[in-house]
Amino acid sequence: MKILQSFFLATLLLLISSTLFAKDWEHLFDHPQNRSAKISPDGKHLALTVRHEDSAILLFFKRDTMQPVGKVDFHDNYEPGDYTWANNERVVIQLVKRLYTSEQPVSYGELFSVNLDGTKGETIYGMQAGDGRASGRLKKKKTTYGWARIIDILPEDQDHILISSTPMSKSREDLASVLKLNIYSGIIKKDYGKAPISFAKFLTNKDGKAIIVSGTDKNNDQKVYLKKDSEWHPLPEGIVSTSVNIISLSESGKFLYTIDSLNQDRRGIFKLNLEDYSYSNIFTDKAVNITDIEMSTDGRLAYAVRVDDGYPAYVMLDKTNDEAMTFKMLLQSFPYSEVNITSRTKDGNFYIIYVSSDIDPGSLYLFDKKAKKISLLFKYFPKINNKALLQMEPIKANAADGTIINGYFTAAKSSTKANPAPVVVMVHGGPHGVRDYWGFSRTVQYLALNGYSVLQVNYRGSGGYGDAFETSGHRAWGSLIQQDIYDTYQSLIEQGKALKGKACIMGASFGAYSAVQSAAIYPDTYQCAIANAGIYDLELMFEEGDVTERRAGLSYLKKVLGTDNEQLKSMSPVNYVEKITIPLLLAHGEDDERAPVEHVERLREALDKINKPYEWYVVDNEGHGFYNPSNQKAYMKKVLSFLEKHLK
Repeated sequence: MKILQSFFLATLLLLISSTLFAKDWEHLFDHPQNRSAKISPDGKHLALTVRHEDSAILLFFKRDTMQPVGKVDFHDNYEPGDYTWANNERVVIQLVKRLYTSEQPVSYGELFSVNLDGTKGETIYGMQAGDGRASGRLKKKKTTYGWARIIDILPEDQDHILISSTPMSKSREDLASVLKLNIYSGIIKKDYGKAPISFAKFLTNKDGKAIIVSGTDKNNDQKVYLKKDSEWHPLPEGIVSTSVNIISLSESGKFLYTIDSLNQDRRGIFKLNLEDYSYSNIFTDKAVNITDIEMSTDGRLAYAVRVDDGYPAYVMLDKTNDEAMTFKMLLQSFPYSEVNITSRTKDGNFYIIYVSSDIDPGSLYLFDKKAKKISLLFKYFPKINNKALLQMEPIKANAADGTIINGYFTAAKSSTKANPAPVVVMVHGGPHGVRDYWGFSRTVQYLALNGYSVLQVNYRGSGGYGDAFETSGHRAWGSLIQQDIYDTYQSLIEQGKALKGKACIMGASFGAYSAVQSAAIYPDTYQCAIANAGIYDLELMFEEGDVTERRAGLSYLKKVLGTDNEQLKSMSPVNYVEKITIPLLLAHGEDDERAPVEHVERLREALDKINKPYEWYVVDNEGHGFYNPSNQKAYMKKVLSFLEKHLK
């Protein structure tokens, strides 16, 4: 207990020391010191995941005194991932494991449960559960080689949760089973059978029964099934779109709520009558897709949606639910912020709230509803001075053909109207279904605090702005998308926020591809290019990497890239490196499965053939992007040095 109390004191000292605020901005790339606080159903205790000695542990406190009462500190390189209070005394944790061959912890779908005083810890699902011998007897705890996902915590049942269990395979396309699992013993009380489709997402009704499931077929289309008479039945064709996302059932169980774009361009909220299959739109924003759904803390009801036309905004779907009304009030307390309720007490008297913004990397608050008091519990990054961070501004630009392109601009601390700072054009990955949002970014803040303004562009092909906007970027990776990025930078120059001849283009994943591709097709625009975890040979995407490990992935590539080899070659910068005249910084992780290191090795080989110089930073044991803070810091130092050499 002394160790626990000492650690708690150290955590508080870190929080207090935030008033001193270290000026070393490398701290931006540290792992969060605190994260994921949740309150027990009776409100007597709090759980908090914290960093300790290069790992993560789960601490438990009394809510009223903040006195520590227990902890969970795993061995064998395990640490807690997401977790949930299953009842007043017991927490179920999704385990992640740190491997010697990989910097980033990975999940093998294992579940661990423990009492809040740290006792009676038990692996209740996964490879370590049971005695290692698989058993056909339903009520015997056994080893399971699969991934678990909690479907419903079954608040009416204090001893069980409902999970989906997907057998282990490289593609994860095997069909999941629905299991009722004892949180103390790990014994499977009931097996409700398999899903009818891969990558299953289940919804439960108010009785905790899984009666809706959606999944992805081999053509990368979404299908929805309803359970009737203990059997799964597909929705008739054409009722919902092939990109539908199921959200929740109504409290009565009569309606299914979805995010969909059936017969319209943008994705909105739809309601399906499960009795007569009538389907109608109930809310669609005029400019953007639905970004996120705010769900009740039991995961059963949707009460608000978030949209991001510049800044985040929330639209209430339910104006009667108590949790929904509390959320609406909290939005007024934290304007211009992302707000989420992470947990609440059963009686609704106490709430834990997560809040973040462009100048807040994350803070956790306790809301006492009766006392009408909001108290700061913990900051994600106690060493970061939020007041020193720089605000992000939503912007719009006109592409060459008149299309409006949205983005964000963060002016460097040193930038003035008379003397704009050099600009880093930072391109997001994806490219499809992904977009940049207003909010906190370590990389953006690090660059801006070190003298470089940052431009982020939601080019055509990005998600969030309707189906037509996204599909217009299909098969245009090397052309139209790069022109949108170029046009937005030119707009900055016209507005006096940037200078011609003072920009470097930078990105990761698809953003890295863009950096190198734009370097080739706009040789006089950018002064340098920085590329991390990139793809540089589009033909290679069909041969290497985890995207093609499943049928839906191959279907996706065919749709967004096409199969014309000549076109793929024409959009692959590895084939025309002689057009690149600006300095390059190439970074990559040796163990990248999404963009295998062979991509950057082929680019290096092509550059070497023409004696084109470049800087190289390839790291062992890292995957698709750097996870280890030391590697991130070393990479960003290299980025700064590169920028100082070629841009200032």
